[in-house]
Amino acid sequence: MPGQYPQQHVGFGAPPPGGRRPGRAARGWGAALIVLGVFPLLAGLLVVGVAFSNSKSDEFNQEFAAKSWHNLRSDQIFPAHLEDTSIIQKNTGWTRQGILGDGSCEKNLKGPFREQAKTAGCVRVMAATYVDDTGKTAATVALVVTRSYKDAEALAGEFESTVVDRKANDLVEPPVPPLAVARTPAAEWQAFGGAVRAVGLSTTSAPFVVAVTAGPTDLNRHYGKLPGDWEHEGPPEVRVFPKIADHLAGIYSRSFPNVIEGKEKSWGA
Repeated sequence: MPGQYPQQHVGFGAPPPGGRRPGRAARGWGAALIVLGVFPLLAGLLVVGVAFSNSKSDEFNQEFAAKSWHNLRSDQIFPAHLEDTSIIQKNTGWTRQGILGDGSCEKNLKGPFREQAKTAGCVRVMAATYVDDTGKTAATVALVVTRSYKDAEALAGEFESTVVDRKANDLVEPPVPPLAVARTPAAEWQAFGGAVRAVGLSTTSAPFVVAVTAGPTDLNRHYGKLPGDWEHEGPPEVRVFPKIADHLAGIYSRSFPNVIEGKEKSWGA
């Protein structure tokens, strides 16, 4: 119509006069270039996806488990505070008083457990002393390194058998000497009972046993010797300490694997 601009048609029209459509060879090269460009892109995305997946997974280095005692700091092996996190209720925790420097199996184990540990191929002993939150009980916690996980399990089982075979009032000598720490609540204390447990992991490559000796910090009280009509209560009073030691050994045997597997970040902080 007059006064109006002619409409423009935008699109792919017919080829100009004298022009030629792309041949089969040209189309083949174009397809090849597209394929060569897409495949590297897909491969790159796959690599990124795998890396992201691995970063989110809880992969565990089994070789590290057996050598973790050598690679971890002493304050990672023995945290400043131990508490039973397997129960919801508030419970008595344990505060570290000192860490043992010497790692001799001969010096830092005692009683029948020392001979049992030698048979299991004891390599090294690391220990620390704790006091419970009441201040009335002290305990030395020892991480015993053996030849293998199988030896560790056998060692824990052998000590347990020794305890079961004894008479009710004949307590087994504690597995670890009581480690006193000067100028702390554990400066002087008595060793009255002990327990041993294998350190359980999701892998079977960790050759660890935890041995605990526990006892009272009050040296003025004569545990197990009560006067008069209370005399029969003496032995049960002493037997409470092996139970305390076993409870603490259980706490440690459940908690330390988290350190080895990198799941526990608070230890040694």
